[in-house]
Amino acid sequence: MANRPFSEFPAHERQDVEAVFRQVGLASQEFEISDVNGTSARQVTVRRQRTGAESVYDASPGNAWVEEFESDLECGLFGQVSV
Repeated sequence: MANRPFSEFPAHERQDVEAVFRQVGLASQEFEISDVNGTSARQVTVRRQRTGAESVYDASPGNAWVEEFESDLECGLFGQVSV
């Protein structure tokens, strides 16, 4: 199981995540995003480089993980945002 960088994610996921970053006033370059396909489910790891805050999302079919990530950004899990 190898980590796959964000640049290799499906285009629709990259676009959704970039839209979230624009919405909260952050740049994607502030984050390390990767995923791993395990035996049972895909997991996406997001880490904000400046704060070291990290979270892992279940990325089973669909983009629900992007909504969870957005919620975590807005509640301050990754540090202050400009919303």
